[in-house]
Amino acid sequence: MTDKKIIPNDSSELEEFELAIVTAQEEEARIVLEDLRRKKGYEQEYEKKVYVALSRHLGKEITKETLDDTKAPTEIWGKVLDEVEGAADKLIRPSHKILKYSLVRKHPELQLQIPPQKITSPLELLNDRSTTRAFEIVQEYTAENTRRAYNGDLVYWQAWLSAISFSFIKPISMKEVLSFIIQHVEGLDVNIDKMLVSQRFKSKLGPHKLATVKRRIVSLSLFLEQVKWPNPCHEKDIKLLLSRLTKKYGGSKPAGKAITRYILDDMLDTCGDSLRDIRDKAMLLFAWGSGGRRRSEVAAADMKDLTKNPDGDFTYTIPQSKTDQTGKGAPVPLKGRVARALKEWLSAANITEGPIFLAVAKGGNIRGAINGVDVYRTVKIRLKKAGYDETQFGAHSLRSGFVTEAGRRNKPLGDVMALTMHKNVGTVMKYYQAGNIINNSAANLAD
Repeated sequence: MTDKKIIPNDSSELEEFELAIVTAQEEEARIVLEDLRRKKGYEQEYEKKVYVALSRHLGKEITKETLDDTKAPTEIWGKVLDEVEGAADKLIRPSHKILKYSLVRKHPELQLQIPPQKITSPLELLNDRSTTRAFEIVQEYTAENTRRAYNGDLVYWQAWLSAISFSFIKPISMKEVLSFIIQHVEGLDVNIDKMLVSQRFKSKLGPHKLATVKRRIVSLSLFLEQVKWPNPCHEKDIKLLLSRLTKKYGGSKPAGKAITRYILDDMLDTCGDSLRDIRDKAMLLFAWGSGGRRRSEVAAADMKDLTKNPDGDFTYTIPQSKTDQTGKGAPVPLKGRVARALKEWLSAANITEGPIFLAVAKGGNIRGAINGVDVYRTVKIRLKKAGYDETQFGAHSLRSGFVTEAGRRNKPLGDVMALTMHKNVGTVMKYYQAGNIINNSAANLAD
């Protein structure tokens, strides 16, 4: 597929994304068998509802005994399923599991990433169980964030296509892809936008970033290639439209500013003595001081991977990361005030096992494990409290800040990469050189 890149100027990032996605497809035949078993497991009451609805749509009485002789088309079965499930107004409905060109029919694992709705029948519970094994298998082969991003994109496509009344009985065409691009860059229909937000397929009203639109098209393109359906994403008109929109709006959103040492210190100064403050201080120092950890790595940090050393410091073994998908792990040191802050948090929260960083309610009560969004929000909150414009900083600001600071202090690049776990020198160098520029001997020529 390398000769069919959708967006040439984003080729390196998209190739990496594509390669990660391609490895995630497993065990589809087994899931089909599970669906058959699930259908046989309908409860008696559910079966009665099916027969009543089917009889109404076909205009004749259908019973358990005559069901096998019923020649109802797929569209009718879809309507029956939606009615019985009480989901006729949902964007992703039970009928989408049987319609020929439905993404969730061809890729059952997507069911696990549909925003949770109120469970109204045994069928939904059975379906949740039927796809659990597929979820586990895909997790074994794909980094968590890449898998979730890809599946999330496909779920969103399914919901949006449903919102625009796409039938799913014919393949997705160039018309739908072009419409998707225009709507999501320049503005969705108000009612469609509200529907997507109300059913939690979008977090807020308004257009997508252009980079998000591009990524969603890459995900759809790879999906269509893998299931051998017609793929309009390579059409010249789509490439031309994306190229012109890139010129009009610019490329991907620029990386946020780096959180270097002095900014980190200002953020830490906002932390007081409350349990949440103690946690935030330990979390920020852990993320920054251990090599600029990704927010997903911070959220996934677990006590089983933490070792206390005789000198009072710690060693933390990162079990898996974006660049270590085999899960071999890599140890990183937690020293000095990083170790002291972590020790204070573990003691204050009485944490001896499980996740290292937990959610803390306003009243100081400890709740369950945090997620990557919680880490991101904490960074934003502390930046704002420290007097910075938090909108100028991004998800990777802690990571880029660690590398930039290392460059300023002229630390060996090999030592830096051993902690960040970067595999690509080019990726880490752009931040390292930005920090190291202050050491350029030519900077004093004007003196």
